[in-house]
Amino acid sequence: MEKNLGEFRYFLGIEVARSHKGNFISQREYTLDLLKETRKLGCKPSSAPLERNWKHKVSDNDPPVNKESYQYLIGKLIYLALMRPDIAFSVSVVSQFIHAPTKRHMEATNHILRYLKGSPSKGLLF
Repeated sequence: MEKNLGEFRYFLGIEVARSHKGNFISQREYTLDLLKETRKLGCKPSSAPLERNWKHKVSDNDPPVNKESYQYLIGKLIYLALMRPDIAFSVSVVSQFIHAPTKRHMEATNHILRYLKGSPSKGLLF
């Protein structure tokens, strides 16, 4: 027996909105939940996902950060980047340091979160 559940609107953090222009998919709620979880909901938004000419080299005096927290955050950002090509490059850059993150890498990740604060509803139109 087949059961009709209606139109698909929200699943696994992905929202779908249909219109005459096409189907718009985004992760607005997922983004807002991530900002709330990281306490960035009230932060000042950034206009770009990563600082221009950001240097990712590690210096000797750059202190390490909690590896597990960094990995958890990067995992969430990778999932978000599937629907957000605007952050895909920046997330790929910071994800390279998942095995030995430093304060500088965490600051770059926080910059991505500040960018998301200014654009939580961006998505893809099909």
